[in-house]
Amino acid sequence: AYPCPSLFTKKYEERVVRHITLFLVMLPILLTGCGGNGGDTPEEIEGLTYTDFFSAIPEQPIYPTSNPYSREKEALGELLFWDPILSGDMDVACASCHHPDHNWADGRALSIGVNGSGLGPARTGDSSTSVHAPTVLNVAFTGIENTVVSENFISGGYFWDLRADTLEEQSLGPIKNEIEMRGNVFSEDEILPEVIRRLNDNTQYVALFAAAFPESDPISDKNIASALATFQRKLITGRTRFDDFLAGDELALNGNEIEGLNTFINSGCVNCHFGPMLSDFSIHQDQPILRDLQAVRTPGLRNVADTAPYMHNGSRATLAEAIAEYEERNDLDVTMNEGDIDGIEAFLQTLSNNEFYRDIPVEVPSGLSVGGNIVN
Repeated sequence: AYPCPSLFTKKYEERVVRHITLFLVMLPILLTGCGGNGGDTPEEIEGLTYTDFFSAIPEQPIYPTSNPYSREKEALGELLFWDPILSGDMDVACASCHHPDHNWADGRALSIGVNGSGLGPARTGDSSTSVHAPTVLNVAFTGIENTVVSENFISGGYFWDLRADTLEEQSLGPIKNEIEMRGNVFSEDEILPEVIRRLNDNTQYVALFAAAFPESDPISDKNIASALATFQRKLITGRTRFDDFLAGDELALNGNEIEGLNTFINSGCVNCHFGPMLSDFSIHQDQPILRDLQAVRTPGLRNVADTAPYMHNGSRATLAEAIAEYEERNDLDVTMNEGDIDGIEAFLQTLSNNEFYRDIPVEVPSGLSVGGNIVN
């Protein structure tokens, strides 16, 4: 029989219903024909299947009607992503902290932007960001729900504090940030006009923007954001073993992984981590305060096994440590032993697919170092 989880005891029911009403269909409290795998079978609730909580990740990027796809826009966005011309001192690019060699992140607890040297954990510098830089893989699906996605879907929100509503808005944030890309030569109000001036002085960029945006004065902050967002939406991961399992392939996961999945559900992880991206994309006030952030949003878990370190401050070096962190401070009166943590980790590893886009441009139109100063 197709395996399905033993689900929540009565004391979790209200919490689960509150968090998953966006996609959980109305089902009778008692259903039959579902055997347990991992954990005790509760007396009150049985019969929900895995697809009531999760669904497969889309196989293609989703482009909003407000910024439709074009090949010219994507190509321009890719060059801008790798070109230090967008930074104040022209020494750092988006790719300096979001590099394919590190799963489109940087593998650091906290990122080093301006005045930094090197790539990933080997990067050095005298200042760092206040939060961990998450991967930009699957940013096209931020905000996606466990339902059929309409053509009007707009991904969002972004940043750990959800201050950007769209990927386009998010794309300009690092450029304006003093530590990430702007530096201290230009103010936040000055940096985008300076970048636009530089791009207008570059004949190759003038041609690229004209091709991507056939309008008068195509080089603008709006179009820079549109191009960057279009390229980033290309960075998606493919179907995983967990997606195959959800589609009915009972052999896609082994027994330990299924038991870990059941523990993931029974322990309450699914309260916040559900849907195609395993996230509710919401802010939870019980997160520890870090500098100016009072709380942070729930991260997605796709490719989580390959994007260490973890937490919004990068304070947990391994996936097992991150899982244990939640066990230690959860308020569900659930105790997980070492075997439970190992099982959840095994399940989370089934969410990875490393067949994603990894190309690096040979050169960028500015003639600067591709990716910024990333060679020690």
